[in-house]
Amino acid sequence: MQIININGVSLESISACVPLKTVNNHEFAKEFMGENMESTIGALGIKERHVCRLDSATSLDLCIHAAGLIFEKDVRKVDIGAVVFVTLTPDYLMPNNASYAQHLLGLPQEIPAFDINHACSGYIYGIWNAGMIAKNLNKKVLLLDGDVNSHYVSPWDKSTGLLFGDAGTATVISPAGEHENWSFTFNTDGSKRDAITMKIGFRNLLNSESLTYKEYEGGNKRRFIDMQMEGEAVFKYVVSRVPKIVTDFLEEKESGPSEFSHLILHQANSFMLRKLARKIGFSFDQMPLSINKFGNTSSASIPLTICSELFSTPRNEVLMVGMGAGLATGVAELNIKNTKIYPLLTVDV
Repeated sequence: MQIININGVSLESISACVPLKTVNNHEFAKEFMGENMESTIGALGIKERHVCRLDSATSLDLCIHAAGLIFEKDVRKVDIGAVVFVTLTPDYLMPNNASYAQHLLGLPQEIPAFDINHACSGYIYGIWNAGMIAKNLNKKVLLLDGDVNSHYVSPWDKSTGLLFGDAGTATVISPAGEHENWSFTFNTDGSKRDAITMKIGFRNLLNSESLTYKEYEGGNKRRFIDMQMEGEAVFKYVVSRVPKIVTDFLEEKESGPSEFSHLILHQANSFMLRKLARKIGFSFDQMPLSINKFGNTSSASIPLTICSELFSTPRNEVLMVGMGAGLATGVAELNIKNTKIYPLLTVDV
């Protein structure tokens, strides 16, 4: 197993923003699926989700709000040396979100700015890249991470319609003393990329049929541009492959669950998360859950969980695990004891 270490950086600040509009999953299921979905909702653990009211609202909008809170309170804009934006739902294919975020936030022009196209494990990729840049530049890095999944999920698709919400987050990574140490490992199995997909792109160009709803097995309806998920394949990956990746990481690091205050997982669905936590030896008390209030918010779910569930909770060394689309897994061990965590922000977009 490849362990990647970064010394001398820290998570200075984290903020998160969700749309004001909420969707009650019980009412949603009755309206769009026309049947009793109580057992499914119970397994997912999602009572409600925050989704954008406006079709024009994007991940960029939500992340700018989250970042604005940090700059208003603590961090000086002139101290930012780079912008990294993790999203699978950018404003445009070109240019990237990060470049426009630099303009909207009034950040220095003499900085690099780029996007990372990743989903479930994207926050781990984001802090890894941001950490390396902060170390190299000896300057703070702004990591933005958000998605507006509701624009690309069919309400008539039982595999995805009850699952996804929208969120945007901002994290500031700063140079720190050499005693600060982060450790990462990553795993990628591209052979199973069709387990979670949004297939519109340059291999499948947009055409007149891409926006037409079609019926599939089980009465599910979706457009070609909508997210598609093979739930069984994802479940098998998360409960079978991911536990070994995490336990191998812990063994390589010669550490165990007792050394962490929290296990912070990508909020896929609560049934899978509990099985994963049990398999790697963590108690449920160590595992904060935000999925019941926000749904699956892609890679933004880890920082969103931190802001919503750990805002006033003592915390120390944490283990973060992002797993899903790719299929890919990212694992990170770092300390958030002194991280400034802002209360959750809601905006009417």
